[in-house]
Order: sequence, then C-alpha cells, then structure tokens
Amino acid sequence: MERLRWATPERHETIGSTNVEALADPRPGRVVIAEHQSAGAGRRGRAWSSPPGTGLAVSVVLPPVPGSLAGWVPLAAGVAVVDALAAGRWPVRARLKWPNDVLVDGGPAPGKICGVLVQVADSGAVVVGVGVNIDHREDQLPVPTATSWRLARGGAPLPPGARDGFLEDYLHRLRELHAPLAAGEAEPVRTAYLDRSATLGRSVVVHGPDGSARRGEAVGIGEDGALIVRREGGELGVHHAGDVEHLRDQ
Repeated sequence: MERLRWATPERHETIGSTNVEALADPRPGRVVIAEHQSAGAGRRGRAWSSPPGTGLAVSVVLPPVPGSLAGWVPLAAGVAVVDALAAGRWPVRARLKWPNDVLVDGGPAPGKICGVLVQVADSGAVVVGVGVNIDHREDQLPVPTATSWRLARGGAPLPPGARDGFLEDYLHRLRELHAPLAAGEAEPVRTAYLDRSATLGRSVVVHGPDGSARRGEAVGIGEDGALIVRREGGELGVHHAGDVEHLRDQ
C-alpha cells in the first residue's frame, strides 16, 4: 500500500470550519489548519468556538479504512493528539476519555484540552478534525471543565513554535496509526489506545444519544472500538456512541 503523503498545510487565520473546508474537496493527504473558527462544530452537532488566536484547529483527509474498523479512526486521532502533546519541547501529559476527548489529568490545570470530530465524505475519504486549546487564559475557556496547553504548563504564553511543533508531531503520529487501519489491522491502534485510556477501570455513566444514562464500570474496548461497561449484576453493555461521565469511586 502506498504511504500516505501530507500536502502542504493550507493555513487560515480564521475560517468558518476546517472540517467543512476539507469536506468540500476531500483529497487524501489534504491538511487544513486555522487559529480561529467562526462556525466550528463538535460531536453530535454541538457548537465549538474559541477566541481568535488562542486555539488551533486541524482537519486532515485520510483514505478510507475497512468499514469494520471505521470506529477506530476517531480513537486513533485521540492517541495522535496525546502523543503529539507529549513529544515537543513544551510537553503536556494527557490521557483519553472514551471515545476521544483529550484530558490533562494532573498538574496545575486539569481538564479537557482537545476534542475530535470525524466525518466521512461521499467518496469514502475520512475527514478528521481536532481542536486544541493552546493559549487560553482561564477566563477564555469555553466551559469550566476545559483547560489549555498554556494553563497546563503553568500559565505563561506558549511560543509560536509550539503550534508548528504540535502539527508536525500530530501528522506524523496520525499517519503511523492510520496505516495499519487502512491495511485491515486494528491491534496497533487498540494497544496504543488502551495504554492512554483514562476511562478503563473507572466507574462511569454513559449518556446515550437517545437520552439514556447507563452506569457501571468501564472494563474494555471492543474489536470495533466500542466501550464495554459492566453494569450492576454483571451484565455487559456495549456502547458505540455516547458521552462518558467519569465518576469518583467511593
């Protein structure tokens, strides 16, 4: 299989949505980035916004993967973000709340630092969008449970090179993780995801798209990327979508 090649990133100071721009011409290898989105979106149709100059939105186009492995693409993107945050000159340790919320789980400012939105083009190509909180001050965060790279590093503004370093490391790692999926092999991504999970082994509530709320212990990740939760009485629930709430164990 031919190695995925990234095109020269298309840089925008501000844009409506990097994902919408990428979906308009979903050529595999395309990279669209912006420091500000005026009409960004998160999972399940939520609005996503950030003050100008504080964040980084990156949308890339990946070649299709086998349908049975499609659920691993957003999880792979989360892994790539975690690894890129840890790889540079200004490292931040983060972990993953299923399916792909990137959390800073320690230090001076814990919270969500990045979200992931994956959309499939009519051609079958996959658009992966990530939005990273880079230089937010506390009063600029979208919700109280969020954090930023700046705050996680103690509050000093990050130098301009942090964004470019993150982008390079993220694209490199995402290409590494996509390759086995495109070849029909999920195990490398599954192994990496399990090692970075903040959800497994915890008491959780899974809030489903239908409004349901199921409580139990997160005990595994299925072959298709689904979250497996053991409920009271030992019944196993398999969740392919939903929002996870981490509970404090008593």
